[in-house]
Amino acid sequence: MDITSYLIACIPILSFGLIPVVATWLGGKPVEQSMGISFGSLLFALVVFFIKKPDFTTAIFLFSMLSGVFWAIGSIGQFMGIQYLGVAKSMPVSNGGQIIGTSLVGVLLGEWVTSQSKIFGFTALALIIVGIVFTSYRDNKDGTKIQWGKGLLINLVSVIGFTCYVGILKYKNIDGWTSILPQSLGQIAGIILISLLFFRLLPVNKPALKNGVVGIIWAVGNLALLVSQAKIGLAVAYPVSQAVVIISVLGGVFINKETKSRKEVDLYHNRYGHYSRRIIPDLSLQYSR
Repeated sequence: MDITSYLIACIPILSFGLIPVVATWLGGKPVEQSMGISFGSLLFALVVFFIKKPDFTTAIFLFSMLSGVFWAIGSIGQFMGIQYLGVAKSMPVSNGGQIIGTSLVGVLLGEWVTSQSKIFGFTALALIIVGIVFTSYRDNKDGTKIQWGKGLLINLVSVIGFTCYVGILKYKNIDGWTSILPQSLGQIAGIILISLLFFRLLPVNKPALKNGVVGIIWAVGNLALLVSQAKIGLAVAYPVSQAVVIISVLGGVFINKETKSRKEVDLYHNRYGHYSRRIIPDLSLQYSR
């Protein structure tokens, strides 16, 4: 087992987990936040390009750009989902959907070939679904209006976008070092196109530039994900990276000041963490009374 590849696969946990938290803190519309990430990503990609000097073919360039366009769909959808549901409730749904989608793509592309790997893999997906249900559970007693219908629909669109963004590169066997520059160009093109068609605005402004720092954070995680999936497979690397839900949910509660009611937190503790109260008795997730 290549321990280094698994360690690289863990880098996106922190990187991707911080993105919705930091972007929500910086503010801006979904298209502005996504454009900011793309600006930072392009800057990072240019540095990598001049260091690595990868060779492109026309096909590699175009498919990498297409991957970036699908990322734009996923990113804007994810930030819109956060507006409807909040970070702490939207991210478990989004991350869980991406895990399921990319795992199925990996299986279709020839991963999990043995019966044992399929049994363990699909059992893990079933447990993830259960985790999504409990993590995104909402108690209505606090009176906060959350638009579940719109939030879930837009998260579904986001999941499809993110699944295609990594699936295309895996299908075409395009490595992360080669894809990163044309992919970032596709991100910017996709966001501009979506913004003009659906939002009637050009997201090149101060909020977008301010979110450029988020793009650097994203680019590091993206490169680590693409490198690790080439080593250990998409069906393993992407689910590992989506442990970001731990960072994003806790960040949403403690940094973005989103609330979890006592019943919501108790659902987690009763199912998974009944020993944690003995170990850390003063830990609370900002209970709303």
